[in-house]
Amino acid sequence: MKITCIESDYAHIGYVYLQPPFGKIPHPANCKLSQSIDISQIQIPFEKKPELGTYLDNMTMLPYSFRSGYHQEKFETEYGVDFDSSGYITGYEIGLSPTKFIKHIESQSYRLYESFWRNQTYHIFLLDEYSSVFSKNNMICPMNRKEDVYLIIQFVEPEALGVTVYPSEEKKITLIKALISAKPELYPLGYLLQPDFELFEDK
Repeated sequence: MKITCIESDYAHIGYVYLQPPFGKIPHPANCKLSQSIDISQIQIPFEKKPELGTYLDNMTMLPYSFRSGYHQEKFETEYGVDFDSSGYITGYEIGLSPTKFIKHIESQSYRLYESFWRNQTYHIFLLDEYSSVFSKNNMICPMNRKEDVYLIIQFVEPEALGVTVYPSEEKKITLIKALISAKPELYPLGYLLQPDFELFEDK
């Protein structure tokens, strides 16, 4: 999984490539992650966890897809989200400080599970700490009308992220917590299990 984090004087922004990126991504050569972590030791754990299917059954399923909710302004997102022509998310921007990024890597918050849910095998990629992903307050949102890929999301108030809005425009902001996929051709296991983390400074 490729995740980048840019440290800036203005905002700390990351990008999560849920699908393998096409072609070579140009970046400055000053990757700073190796100053904090031994990159050769980074791993994305993989575990079969049958009980996660029960956890997912107990979570609320939204009646609309992520893309329709996004385009119909049912919610806001922190930054940009990229979709393919079928409504599957290819990647998204996220508020991500270097401290939080390194903590997630060191604690192995980025991890992959396999479970059986809705009569088929799914792979669940966590993008936050386990307790933050499987919170009773989070919801499941399908990516499109097909029952093969979902997101675990959290709705938060703008103020919680330091965002100021006019009362007439106020909508909750959606944070993506995990990917639930039965579509390995779009979200390959080999890609999800290969850590490709980068930290850059833009000052």
